[in-house]
Amino acid sequence: MGRSECPEVVLIFRGTHQVLSAEKALKRGGVGVRLIPVPRRLTSDCGLAVRLPEPTLALALETLRAVPLTPASVHRLLATGEYEEVLF
Repeated sequence: MGRSECPEVVLIFRGTHQVLSAEKALKRGGVGVRLIPVPRRLTSDCGLAVRLPEPTLALALETLRAVPLTPASVHRLLATGEYEEVLF
């Protein structure tokens, strides 16, 4: 489950500009986020992704819809180190 006990999710966007806009909106909305390099097994389209604790996913998606900004995909980090796509 990553580096913490809390499960994490990774939000993938279509470009760096969207990632930076998402980070700004999420921080303004009180969602704790961290920018990370996109794991290569997920995509090679954009170099950055947003990582956040899974319990904040619903708030994050609600915050992004208000901008409006929609992630291209959302992935849950599993205990095995693999990723599982989350439908949203």
